[in-house]
Amino acid sequence: MNYKRKTLVVALSLIGSMTTAAAYADDSDASLQRVDVIGSHIKRLKDEKATELTTVKVDDLAKQGLTTVEQVVNALSSNQSNIGANSSVGQSTGGAAFANLRGLGQQYTLVLLDGRRIAYHPFDGTAADLNSIPLSSIERVEVLPDGAAAIYGSDAVGGVINFVTKKSVQGLTLGGDFLTPQRSGGNEKNLEGSYGYGSLAKDGFNVYATVNYHKTDPVMANQRAFASAILPTTKPSVNSYPGNYSIDGGNTLIGPSSYPNCYGATAKGGYCVMYPSSMVGIQPETEQISGLAKGTLRIGDNHELSVTYNITRTKTNSLSAPTPTFGDVQLPSGTQGINSGSNPILPALRTIPLGDRNTEAVSTTQKLQVNLEGLVAGWDYRTGVGYSESYATEELVSGFTGINELTNAYLNNQISLTTGMATDPSVWSKIGLTGHLDDGKYTSVGADFSLSKEIYQLPAGMLAVAFGGETRHDTLTHNFNYPITTDALGPGMTLSKNTQGNRTVDALFGEADIPIIKNLDGKVAVRYDHYNDVGDTVNPQVSLRYEMTPQVLFRSSASTGFRAPSLYDMYTPNQEQLTGNNYANPLTCPSMSSSCTQIQRYMMTGGNTHLKPEKSSSLSFGMVIQPTKSITASADFWWVTIKDQIGTLPEATLFTPQYANLLSYDSNGNLVGQATTMNMGNSSSAGVDLDFRWTLPKTNYGNFGIELAGTYLAKSDYQIVANGQYYSNLGQYPTTLNEPTFRWQHTLTFNWSLGPWSSVLSESYKSGYTDQHLNPDGTQHFVKPYSTWNLSGSYEWNKHLTLTAGVRNLFDQLPPYSNQTYLFQANYDARFADQVGRAYFLKANYKM
Repeated sequence: MNYKRKTLVVALSLIGSMTTAAAYADDSDASLQRVDVIGSHIKRLKDEKATELTTVKVDDLAKQGLTTVEQVVNALSSNQSNIGANSSVGQSTGGAAFANLRGLGQQYTLVLLDGRRIAYHPFDGTAADLNSIPLSSIERVEVLPDGAAAIYGSDAVGGVINFVTKKSVQGLTLGGDFLTPQRSGGNEKNLEGSYGYGSLAKDGFNVYATVNYHKTDPVMANQRAFASAILPTTKPSVNSYPGNYSIDGGNTLIGPSSYPNCYGATAKGGYCVMYPSSMVGIQPETEQISGLAKGTLRIGDNHELSVTYNITRTKTNSLSAPTPTFGDVQLPSGTQGINSGSNPILPALRTIPLGDRNTEAVSTTQKLQVNLEGLVAGWDYRTGVGYSESYATEELVSGFTGINELTNAYLNNQISLTTGMATDPSVWSKIGLTGHLDDGKYTSVGADFSLSKEIYQLPAGMLAVAFGGETRHDTLTHNFNYPITTDALGPGMTLSKNTQGNRTVDALFGEADIPIIKNLDGKVAVRYDHYNDVGDTVNPQVSLRYEMTPQVLFRSSASTGFRAPSLYDMYTPNQEQLTGNNYANPLTCPSMSSSCTQIQRYMMTGGNTHLKPEKSSSLSFGMVIQPTKSITASADFWWVTIKDQIGTLPEATLFTPQYANLLSYDSNGNLVGQATTMNMGNSSSAGVDLDFRWTLPKTNYGNFGIELAGTYLAKSDYQIVANGQYYSNLGQYPTTLNEPTFRWQHTLTFNWSLGPWSSVLSESYKSGYTDQHLNPDGTQHFVKPYSTWNLSGSYEWNKHLTLTAGVRNLFDQLPPYSNQTYLFQANYDARFADQVGRAYFLKANYKM
C-alpha cells in the first residue's frame, strides 16, 4: 500500500470526529496486536482500517469546559437530545438524560460501556441514562451514526455510542475544575482523582481506581430576566393566592372578596391570576459521585483477564411553582355556605405559603463486568459476563400537599373560599405532604462470546470472519407509594399502578470481511435474536468500500434493524383515566358539531403483550476525499425507515368518528377509548453527515487546525396511526409531538498549539424552527437559530501539571424566545439552549 493510499485509509477511521483517535490497544501492549472496534466483531491490526466512526477524546472536550456526559453527547452534531437534566423540572424523569442520534428518539440509540450494554433507566425503560457513565474514567467516546442491529441487536437503529474506559492507569493523578457564571446561580465544581499500579507490559497486571465528585447549583427563573419576563404571550394561571373558585363546573370564576386587591397576584377579568413560570427553578441542582475500579491480568502472552466495577450516584433536586388545585380539589355544594347546585365547588388556589415544590430524585447505577480475551489457535476470542443495575427513587421534599388535606382544610374553614386565603395560618404546617413517592429498578444480566480470524487468502486480500452469541435477562420493577401518589397534588400519579416485567434474549451472529477485488472490500453481517415474549427476528447488513484513487473513496451500507417493545410497553397495568380536555361522543353524535355535548372522557391506558417489534431499514452512501495530506472531507447520505412504531393514540385523535372501533362503554356507562400501547404508523428520515478537517502548515507561531462536523436533515416524517397521514417535525414544533427536529446542526473547532501551550475555540450551532404556537396576531412564530462559542487556553508543565482557563458561551448568547408550553420553563426551550449564559472556568490536573 503506497503512502497516500495508507494515509487515506487511516483518515477514514477519523472522519466525523471532533477530536481524532484511531482504534488502538494499550500503548504498552506489545503482544496483543489486535484490537476491538465499534461496529464489528472482527479484531484488526492497529494499522488496518477500522469501521468508520466518530471518535471524541474526553480530555479535549474537557478543555471546552464540558464536565458531564450529557454535555459531551450534546456536543455531537449528529445528536438531538430532547430529554436532559432540565427536563426534570416539574416532570418525573428521575433527572435522567438520553442520547438521540439523528433525531429518531432516544429509544433508537444504543449506549454501550466498553462495547457492552448497561441497564436502562427504570423510569424510562427504553434507554440508558447518560448520567450513569463515570466520565472521569472515560478515555474516549466512539459514535457509530448508522444502523447496527446486525451487530448489537435491538435499539441500534439510529446508531451506537460507546464509552471506552481507560485500559490502564499508573501513578496518582488529582484534578478539579470550577465554573462560575457571569450571572448568579449555576456554579459548577468538579473534583477527581485516580491511582493505578502495575504495567501490563512489564508486570503483567494493572489495577486502578478513579473517583469523581461533581456539583451543579440551581438557576432560578428570577435569576434570568428572559425566563421570568411576563410577555403578552405568557399564559396566566387561574390558580393564585388569594384563590378563586367556580360553582359552574369551571366555566366561570369568582374572585376573592378583596378583588381587585390580589396582593402578590395579578387582577385580571374579575379574578386573580399568577404566572407560575416565573417561580420555577429553570436548572435543577445536581450532585454526582462516581467511581470505577478495574483490574487487568496478563495470562501468558496471549490472554488477558479483566474485572471492572463502576458505580454512579446522581441526586437531582428540581423546583417547580407552588401547588395548583383547580380541577383536582372538588368540594360539595354547601361548603362554607356556598351553593353550587349539582356542580362541585372548584377552588383555584396556589399554595404560595408552602413554597416551591421540591422533588428529589436519586439514581444509582452500578455494573460488574468480568472479561477474558486473547488468542487461541489463531482465533481471537472475547467473552464476558456482567451484571448491570439502575435504581431510582423520587421523594417529595417540601412544598407539596394532598387532595385530602386541602379538602379537609376547606371543610374545616381553615382556608376561606370567599377570601381565598387561610383563616388559620398554622394550617400550612399541618397540610404539607412529604415522603417517598416511587422507586424503580432495572437489571440486566448477560454473557457473550465471539471468535474472529482471517481464514483464507483471496486474490484481493485476507477473508476475515467472526461469529458468536450472547444471552441477556432483563427485569423491571416500578413501585408507587400509594398513600402518597393517590393523594399528592402535582406529581400526576394519582392513577399510577405498579409495573413489573422481565424478558430473556438469546442471540447468534456472524460477520465476514471480504476483499472482493483490488481496492473494493465488502462486509456481510447477520444476527438472529430470540425474545421469549415477542418472538424471533433476523437482521442482515451489507456494506461496501471502494477506494477509487488514493485521494477518493466511496462507501455504502444497507441493513435492517428492529426494536423490541420496552417492558413498560408490554407490562404496564391497564387502567382507566380521564382525558385532559373535553370531547364529544362520536358514537352518539358523529357530526362532532358544536352542539354535541363535550365532557371529559375516559381512556384505557397501559401495556399490550401482543405488540410486535418495530422493524427498520437503513441505507447510506458516502464519499471521502483527501486532496492533500492535510485536508480530509466527507459526505455521507443516509435514509432510515421505521415500521410498526410503538405508541399510543393522542386523545384528540382517539375521540373522533374515524376511530369509533376503539370506543366502547364500561360497566358504568362511561365512554372509554382504547389507548393502550399499539403498533402504529411508520416514520421516514433522511439526511447527510458532513465533515471537513484541515491541518494548516506548521509556522513559527504554532500549529493550527480547523474541524467542521455537521448534520443536515432533509426529511423527518411520521404517522401517528397506521396508514394515516404523514406529519413532519423537521424545522417545526408540531402539535402531534413535543419537540422539533433541527434541520441543521454543526460544531466548528479551531485548534492551536505551540510547545506546552494550546488553545481551542469552538462553536455549536442549531438552526431555527417554527414554534409550537401562533403569535397573538395569528401569525407563525419562528424560533431563531442558536449558536454558542467556547474559548479556552491550556499550559502543560513538564508533563505533570496541566492548567486550563476558559470561557463557556463566550459571547453570552441567551436562549432565543420560544412560546412552547410543554416545559415548566417559559419564554425559551430549556432542552436546546444554555440558560446559564457566559461562564468562566478554571481546570487543573496534576500527575505525580
